[in-house]
Amino acid sequence: MSASEVGLAQDRMPAPGPSLPRRSPGVCGPRGSRRGAHVRACLLALLALSLPLSAPADRVLAFTARSGSIGDVATAEVLADGVVVMRLRAAEAAVLSGKAEAIADRLAELALAGLTADRLAVEKVQGQWALLAAGRLVVMADAETAAASGLTPRSLCESWRAHLTDVLQRPYLAVDPRDLILVPLGESRTVRYGGTIATVPAVEAMRPEIVSIEVDADGGHIVLRGRSPGTTVLTLRVGTAEHALTVEVKRWAAHLVDRAVAQVIGTSLGGQMAEVAALNAVLAAIRAEAGAAVRIVRKAATPTGYTIALRAGGPDFIPVAGEIDVALVGGLSRMPIAQALLMSNYPEKVTGVGALMRQPLSVGRPARLMWHHKNYAGRALVLAVRLINGGEVPARLRVGWADAGPASDEIFVGFNAMLRYWGTIMRGNGFELTVPPGSVFETAAIPMGPADVVSGLMDITPDEGADLYVEVMGREPADTPVGFGRLRQAGDPLAVTPYEFPASLEHELVYEVGGRHAHLSIGREDVVNEQGIALAGAYGVLHSVRVTMSNPGAAPARAEIAVRAGGGVARAIAVIDATVMHTDLLGAGQEHTFARYDLGPGTARTVGVRLMPAAGSNLPLTLTVRGHTR
Repeated sequence: MSASEVGLAQDRMPAPGPSLPRRSPGVCGPRGSRRGAHVRACLLALLALSLPLSAPADRVLAFTARSGSIGDVATAEVLADGVVVMRLRAAEAAVLSGKAEAIADRLAELALAGLTADRLAVEKVQGQWALLAAGRLVVMADAETAAASGLTPRSLCESWRAHLTDVLQRPYLAVDPRDLILVPLGESRTVRYGGTIATVPAVEAMRPEIVSIEVDADGGHIVLRGRSPGTTVLTLRVGTAEHALTVEVKRWAAHLVDRAVAQVIGTSLGGQMAEVAALNAVLAAIRAEAGAAVRIVRKAATPTGYTIALRAGGPDFIPVAGEIDVALVGGLSRMPIAQALLMSNYPEKVTGVGALMRQPLSVGRPARLMWHHKNYAGRALVLAVRLINGGEVPARLRVGWADAGPASDEIFVGFNAMLRYWGTIMRGNGFELTVPPGSVFETAAIPMGPADVVSGLMDITPDEGADLYVEVMGREPADTPVGFGRLRQAGDPLAVTPYEFPASLEHELVYEVGGRHAHLSIGREDVVNEQGIALAGAYGVLHSVRVTMSNPGAAPARAEIAVRAGGGVARAIAVIDATVMHTDLLGAGQEHTFARYDLGPGTARTVGVRLMPAAGSNLPLTLTVRGHTR
């Protein structure tokens, strides 16, 4: 089955940019918006108009900065309407560039406040000649720049004032930002206007369904509120002159929070499960938009959980970045015993990417998933277990898993997965996770080299939701999900595999000292499901055995419970009265005694034995109860 059959969109994060604050002024504020709109320097527009409205001089005058050189000398220039009004020279080009941009910023702010040519002045400041505007410092003429220009510092400042006077001598309208403003959906952002034209501009949106407009004539602001995602053009008119500003309305990629909580069973989680629990809690808390990519930049363990640094974005969203503290908090109820066994072993050999098993999940019907696969693709792969919510409401599930591998010895891998499962999940380890509607969340992800074997068991208890699935798939190592994956066609039932079997079988063994031994063969008979598919060996099926031993004689006796490998090399794990026991590697016909019990004359004892065949071992196993007088 190809990955496309799963019906998942493979969103990709764009190339990372600089870290953005939670509510970056780059999409809203006066100064930050110029940078957020990706305009190199100042986004001030000076719409210069001649006094007679019958003959307007409609020209957009933008202050910008650029770097260059004259010969071997580094330069930086401040331009107005593409014409150089200042040229700076110095040995350090990086310093010059920042200085020119700062000058453009200052001029932009002054123009919004109505700067006129008569308020330009050349004066000494702290012993150096400088250009001032409305009493504020614009730039100082240092000796190096003046000498490179062939002028005295004072003459250089006078030259700058003359160029700016030409720019400011006619009435103008200043608009900030000039080219582009980004407005978050449902929020407001401001366009500032000012200058020396007293007329309030008439403002109109080409697509009013995208953005609403409110002009504050007294404050010099145009308040824009995002109504629906999309792009429109805002037109500002004064007399017959007009200026166009592009407005983009987008959703935030996610909604960052300071803290998230992961609910866990018991008091703690270890290893990979703890990281996955923290990640799911973060993704659920930030409510990332459908189609947004969430990239985890950094994870660090803390005494109470994790600190996770993330970045969320996408072409249709406003990017966000930040750190979230995740606390792992206990108190979640234990999962009930599984009612269904979901088997991922058909095929056992993984030859490429795609789904290997997909089974439906139902609220109120806890399930146990078992997987056991070997990589025959000839290259590295990842075996991933994913939970899918194909419904229209959020899903809430309790999960916990144990896995082993990669390794080449399938008996070793299967045994270790089962041993870890008994030691963690069957003792109550697990956590709660959330999957949004039409989404996918990857839980376990195990790398597999060529010819490697991986094995694992997962308990799943769906508590809320509909149209839920669990899927085991092979994927490329580079295709690590970025946040919640999205279904291409949410709401449509997904194709499923027929690999659900009974999760447990009940047995009873009765033994009387002096009588015949009691035997139970485990794995000799296949378990057949409703579709008529046989689960050979009953791997992953929990065999619960009630064992009653009695001594009817007058002498003390000893009874014992043992297991024998009957089908070849195997290892077995049994839980007797809550104690986990296991065998060493057994060859065909070899036995291992799990427990011995002393029985007084005329006494009896009943114990509970639970045994689940581990993947990779050869079956059947024979559980034997026997004894003798002492």
